[in-house]
Amino acid sequence: MQAFRYVYEHYKDQADWFMKADDDTFVILENLRYFLKDYKPSDPVYFGRLFNLKNFVKQGYYSGGAGYVLSKEALTRLVAKGKNKTLCQQDGGNEDVEIGRCLEHLGVKTLNSTDALGRTRFHCFDPETHLFGLYPDWFVQRDVSGAKKGTESMSDYAISFHYVPPPKMYALEFFVYHLRPYGIQSGHQHLNLLDGR
Repeated sequence: MQAFRYVYEHYKDQADWFMKADDDTFVILENLRYFLKDYKPSDPVYFGRLFNLKNFVKQGYYSGGAGYVLSKEALTRLVAKGKNKTLCQQDGGNEDVEIGRCLEHLGVKTLNSTDALGRTRFHCFDPETHLFGLYPDWFVQRDVSGAKKGTESMSDYAISFHYVPPPKMYALEFFVYHLRPYGIQSGHQHLNLLDGR
């Protein structure tokens, strides 16, 4: 809660969207911007990898490790009304669950974060875990997307991967931003084809 307050007090006028991610979360900001382009920061919404824990949060909550993104309005509500201890726990508990419960009490909605083919954009583990489906039981029980595996389950415009150690961060940075297979259209050209240009 203190971190969100600090961000609001110092940066609220410098951005429309605010992402919480762990230090071992690899984020592809270009894909995040592409995803958010159709949404309004003035709407009380947030996005991420949706987990189901209906006993605690009726609309579900987003995995803290995969990262979640708050609109400016969601952040404003969290800071302005989140001080109310009857609505929002101020410290302790599982951060992502407690933030999800708090935002639900403040009227902030979870929205679908998957792509048009139902593939996930936010990922709780590194790419290999999602490719091969080597998931722990807690993930299988909570994941709203059904804990699917393989390339057909992950969006071509994936936004985040969690549990990525520093050497793998460098490897992902190379594969995402530098490797270009000759003869395969990708990146901006591929987006133009999807948009009909």
